[in-house]
Parts: sequence; structure tokens; C-alpha cells
Amino acid sequence: MSTSRSMFWRIVRRLIAANRGRVIVILLALGAGAAVTAALLNLQVDAKQRLTTEFRAFGANVIVAPQKSEGSASQTLDQSVAQQVLLFRQRYRADVLPVLYVLASAMAPSAEVK
Repeated sequence: MSTSRSMFWRIVRRLIAANRGRVIVILLALGAGAAVTAALLNLQVDAKQRLTTEFRAFGANVIVAPQKSEGSASQTLDQSVAQQVLLFRQRYRADVLPVLYVLASAMAPSAEVK
């Protein structure tokens, strides 16, 4: 048994010593394959959590606003809508932030100089 083990290691040493270039290429290929595999596994395992965290950093996912009415542009939502949104707190992460947005258009002054 001892002779077969020493014969095995002798053959392994000769294979490595005789084809050093081939062994280096094999080791580089194994290293590159391991790196690609680790990167893909990291993406698969962590992608959903990272996307959720990044999108939450941007702010609200949904903005509830009144429909446009033909006559008046100064409408606001009824308080009951905010109460309905707060009912979703039990199942989902939902908050209400009462903010009044103002939309305005601005134009540069005309360039009439005399």
C-alpha cells in the first residue's frame, strides 16, 4: 500500500513538472470559473434585497392624487383617502404624507432690448 501511494505522488510530480504551462492554464481557468460562479451566485441571492433597498431610498413607490377636473386645477384629496391608505399598514408598508404640490411653468423673458 505504501508503494502504491508513493508511486501515485511520483506520477503527479512528473505530470506537474513536465507540463508547467498546461498546469498554469488549468489553474487560471479554474480560478476564473470560480470567480464567475461566485459573482453569479451573489447576484442571484442578493439582487432582490438590494433592489428593494435601493428603490425605497428613492422615496414613495405610489403617489395618490385626484383626477384632473375640467373646471378647477386646485383640487385636493379628501381626508377619507388618507384613512383608507393607512388601513394598509397592517399588511404593507404604507404611510401618508400630506403635501401640497404646486406645478408652475416658467418662461424666459423676451430678449427685446432697445
